[in-house]
Amino acid sequence: PIQTQHVLLATSSSAMSFWGARVAPGETAKVSVPAGEVLHLSQACLDPAVSSGASSRVIVEQNGTSFVVAALKEGGQECCALDLFLDLSEAKLKV
Repeated sequence: PIQTQHVLLATSSSAMSFWGARVAPGETAKVSVPAGEVLHLSQACLDPAVSSGASSRVIVEQNGTSFVVAALKEGGQECCALDLFLDLSEAKLKV
């Protein structure tokens, strides 16, 4: 069976030049953005320590609807370039 693995997210905002987080399966990314600012999600990658054949999906949840923005698989597409601007008062990043 294929197991979901940790995903690394990279992003920036006007207040931060770089932000990265390791997000575990079933978890929501924890990030603080100043009021009125949006988060720029620029990349999602599998954790380098994932097991062979592992896969994960990066999900944006907004207004009760979930959107898969990246599907990652070890040995295939391990990274995904993104250009998403998210208002974290309305959206959540999940794996």
